[in-house]
Amino acid sequence: MSMKKSSHKILKSVALAGALTATGAVATTAHADTAKASAPVQGVASTDQQLTNLKSQQTANESAVASSNAATMSAATTSASSQIADLNNKIKERQASDAAVQQASQASAIAQVNQVATSATNAENASYSQAVASQTAANNVALKSAQAIIVTEQQKVQQTAQENADYQNQTDNLSSEHNSNLSKINTDYQNQTDLISQKLTEAKKADQDHYNQKVANATKQVDDQIDDANNTINQAQKMVNDDQSDVNNKQNADKTAQSDVQNKQSTLNNDQNTLKQVQQEFDDLKETTDHIIVPQDYIDVWKEYISVKKANDCLLTKEEFPELHAKNSKACTEAKKLNKNAGFHASTLDENTPITLTPKGTLSREDTIKATQYAAELINPVRVAIGMEPYRITNASIDVAMQVGQVNKADNNWGHDMNAHQKAKDKWQLDTIGESVFGSSQKTSYKTLADLKHGVYSAVICLLFEGNSTGKDKNGKETFSDSGHTTDLLNVRYAKPECALAGGDDLLGISYENNPNIGCSTAIRFISIADGKSSRIQEMIKKGYPYKAGTLVDKSVQGSNYDQIAVSNPNENAKKLQDQISQLQAKVDGDIQSLTTSKSKASEIANALKSAQDKLSNDQKALTQAQDKLNNLKTNRDKMIHNIAGDPTQSKDIKNFQAQLNQIKSAHDDAVKTENDRYETKLNDLKKNHEAKLVEIAAQPTNLAELQSQLQAKLDTLKANHDAKLKQITDDANAKIEAIRNQKVDDSEIDKLQAQIDQIKSDLAKKQQELDSQYEVLKIKNQAEYNALANKLNPSTKAVTNGSTQQVFTSRSGKVAYVVPSHQSIATSGVVKTVSEQNNSDSLSKEFQSQNNNRLPQTGNRSSLAMVLLGAAAAMFGVGLAGKKKEY
Repeated sequence: MSMKKSSHKILKSVALAGALTATGAVATTAHADTAKASAPVQGVASTDQQLTNLKSQQTANESAVASSNAATMSAATTSASSQIADLNNKIKERQASDAAVQQASQASAIAQVNQVATSATNAENASYSQAVASQTAANNVALKSAQAIIVTEQQKVQQTAQENADYQNQTDNLSSEHNSNLSKINTDYQNQTDLISQKLTEAKKADQDHYNQKVANATKQVDDQIDDANNTINQAQKMVNDDQSDVNNKQNADKTAQSDVQNKQSTLNNDQNTLKQVQQEFDDLKETTDHIIVPQDYIDVWKEYISVKKANDCLLTKEEFPELHAKNSKACTEAKKLNKNAGFHASTLDENTPITLTPKGTLSREDTIKATQYAAELINPVRVAIGMEPYRITNASIDVAMQVGQVNKADNNWGHDMNAHQKAKDKWQLDTIGESVFGSSQKTSYKTLADLKHGVYSAVICLLFEGNSTGKDKNGKETFSDSGHTTDLLNVRYAKPECALAGGDDLLGISYENNPNIGCSTAIRFISIADGKSSRIQEMIKKGYPYKAGTLVDKSVQGSNYDQIAVSNPNENAKKLQDQISQLQAKVDGDIQSLTTSKSKASEIANALKSAQDKLSNDQKALTQAQDKLNNLKTNRDKMIHNIAGDPTQSKDIKNFQAQLNQIKSAHDDAVKTENDRYETKLNDLKKNHEAKLVEIAAQPTNLAELQSQLQAKLDTLKANHDAKLKQITDDANAKIEAIRNQKVDDSEIDKLQAQIDQIKSDLAKKQQELDSQYEVLKIKNQAEYNALANKLNPSTKAVTNGSTQQVFTSRSGKVAYVVPSHQSIATSGVVKTVSEQNNSDSLSKEFQSQNNNRLPQTGNRSSLAMVLLGAAAAMFGVGLAGKKKEY
């Protein structure tokens, strides 16, 4: 890595250190990468000189290669340019030759088009002149006889009326003639068919009488067979009916028995499934880490702290509570060890249950509730053990937590985001919002419910037991946490009835965010709000404190917002499940015995039913055979009768009479069509003549000017048609000429020359790419050699001092620069709430400022170590400050 890039990273790291200090990020958990401090490395000058010499050699080598590459490319570029210039000259020569040939060809084609257009124009002009002369002569004749042509409007009206009357008389006469002709055709047809139809009817009746007698004889034969089959069926049906009655009685008994068996089997199956589900719930409960191990000394510490603390105390400081502080530190160390050994265990169900993130990148409401319930299950037993009320969950506490998490996510802020808190307080009209944050720099995100619970479990262990030693400062003095997170989660800050703080950790909500773009990429927030209906808040309101909590503006206690979400007790759940398993097992045993008895009785009834069904089956077969015979007779009755009687016959007379009728009908239809066609033709002719005469009457001029206008319109029409034809001739010629001029010369030789130019350019670019690639490979190799030597000459050392692991940073010279205690991580795993957030009262703020004037901003722990380490590490190394999450 170049010194320029290294310096750039140092600046970025220093900026990060400043940002972390400004937001109050205080380390509370340990690095997994801890080591023992070693003695300073000797020979600083020799080490630096080796790195300097190697860098000088590498720089010279890289410069030589770069110069060689530049010379090579310069020569190649000059050669390529010369070749391309020659090829471009050849292209220009081909283009000039092609243009000359094309110009001659186009001139000939255009001349031919112009010749054709000229001939067409001359022909049109001659035709137009002749038409104008003829029309002018006709116009002169019309003007000379104008007196005979011009009529009055009254004459037009009279002529029109007379024409309409004549047309109506003509159509009426034609219609009368048409109807008379049709009537004669129909009369002649009826007279011709009446006699023949009578003879045809008599012939058909004689044939039908003969055939009916044959059918009657055949029908009697077939019906006699059907009667015999019916008698056989009646006897067989009686036997089947008796059998069926017996079977029905036995089927009812069997149905009752089988129903009893099915009901008892269903009862057994349901009870067994219920037992299996309850056993699975019990197994999942046993294998899941649903509690934390808390030493009795830890419980005793916080009980005593509650009894001795002043009303508004928020922290367990070494200065104010030296004995309790020491006892708490020892108990927290033991608790972390116990819970680390016990470890986190996830159920199979949780491992296979995915979590869902909202479009804003935070937990869905359903998974927020699950995470909050799990956190409350872990923390509530501890709260109850020290005499505090357990966490409760409401719709409001869940919604507040989701809102704070979403704003933090949008702001890219893993710590205490005052913007997020203020927006939530404004929306819900709250006095304060309590928050403890567990942050981790691991670049991972939770996928399953098991991952989420593991994160909550680790957060609870870290925040509840943060009272153990955090390591030593640069002077060798041991440092401790003031347990700011613990007092928040256990709600001991508000243990005294006279506590005037506006907050309260009564109602809980959990938020989870994952943002790989910032230092602590994973954050779990324990968001708490006060229960405005609690006796403490109501009492403070009565005393005149200007709280919003518990008033009409407090939305968290309004309507369904205050509805409770259950928090289960794992121990009680296990006892209930064990009792339920015992009861279900006894019921299953009884179900099995009852089912066995029912099955035995059902088997006896089924055997008796089988015998009755066999007899019924045999008798039904006989009945079926008889029915099949009858059905066959009935189905084929008409066919059998037909087979005996045969088909009806038709005499020759009938065929002759029918042929005569068909011929007469055809002749009649032809005569009708001919008459209809004649009528339609004459009617259309009358209508056309009538409409033409009306047009002629209407077109007659009523004065000389109108006649002259009509005559001139004929000349104008000739002129317009003439102009349109001339324009069309010109447009067609111009379009053909334009097409000739736009024709392109297809010269394959020019394409070949252009392809050679493109290949030369491609080869030159490929050559440049190859040289650049070789140069980059050389730089990467040199950097790797330099890094290997730097790592060899400047190793980090690790040490274990008094049983506490420490992180040791070294400078580039190899000397020990600073030792970081193991419990003071550069990256934050949890952040205590700010004093200003916990107390909005001016008087109380002044009191807290006086008590905490030597603390970092927005923290509850007395330590300036994080700021010192962030600045020192950033200045020395210029690397990312994110630490790894410690596994519990």
